[in-house]
Amino acid sequence: MAKTSNQDYSVRRGKLNKKDKVIYRISYGKQQVYTADSSATPASPAQKAHRKFFGKITTLVNAIVNDPQQYEIWEAKRVAYNHSVALDPLAKRYKTVRSYAHAVLSEQLANSQSVNRRRKPVPKALPRGLKLHIKPFAELSTTELYEIIKSRFNVFYLEQHIFYPDLDDIDYLATHFALFRKGHVIAYARLIPGLSPEEASIGRLLSIERGKGFGKYVMQQIELSAQTKGIQSLTLHAQTQTVPFYESLGYKPIGDIFQEAGISHILMKKSLA
Repeated sequence: MAKTSNQDYSVRRGKLNKKDKVIYRISYGKQQVYTADSSATPASPAQKAHRKFFGKITTLVNAIVNDPQQYEIWEAKRVAYNHSVALDPLAKRYKTVRSYAHAVLSEQLANSQSVNRRRKPVPKALPRGLKLHIKPFAELSTTELYEIIKSRFNVFYLEQHIFYPDLDDIDYLATHFALFRKGHVIAYARLIPGLSPEEASIGRLLSIERGKGFGKYVMQQIELSAQTKGIQSLTLHAQTQTVPFYESLGYKPIGDIFQEAGISHILMKKSLA
C-alpha cells in the first residue's frame, strides 16, 4: 500500500479484501483497518420503536398546526386541563410541558408555517404482479371477498384494535377497489353512494404495504371512477392522525372532531367538479 505523509489529511479508501473481509484505509497518514461488518451499526428494536413513536407524535402535531379548527379544539382542551383542580406534582409538571408546547404551536400557527411531508410518489403504472380489481359486491368472487375481509380484519381489528362491526351491510351497496398481489390484498377502499347521485363517500381505506404510494393510487382510481359516474363530491371520515395524508390529496376538514369506534375522527370533503 502506498505511503502517506502525516501532512496528507485526505482520506483514501482501499478495496475490500473479499477473502478476509477487511477494509484498509489511509487516514491522517496512518493505515487503519476495519472489518466489513463494523462500517454501520443497525438500529436496535428499542431505537426503532422510539422513532416510530415520535413519528406518530409529529404526525399528530402537524395535523393540529395546519388546521385552525383542530387547533381551536386542542386549545379549548388545554385551557380546560389547566383549570382543573387537585393537580398532583407530576400533573403540574405535565401542565408546564403542555404550556410550552402550546406556545410553540401558537408561534407556528401565527407564522402560517407549512409542514412539508415527504411521501412516496404515486406510481404511474402498477409494478409487475399487481392488479387492481374494481367490482360491485355482486361481482366479487368468494376468494376476493375473503381476502378483502381478511385485510380489513388484520388492519382495523388486530393492528388498530377497533372493536366495531366491520360487516355493516354497506358492502352490498359499495363498489370495492382492491389492489392484489399474488392473490392477497395489499391496499383497499370502498366507494359508497350518497343520498344524491352527485355525492358519494369513501370508507375502509387501508394499505398493508405502507410508504409505497399504493393508498394514494387506490384513492386516485376511486376519484377517476367517481368522475365517470357524474359524482361531484367525495366525503370520508378521517382519523385525526391521517388528516395530512388526505389533505395532500385535496380533501378539506369540515366541522369538529368526533368519536367513532372510540377513535377521534373528522369529516373531510373534496370537490371533483
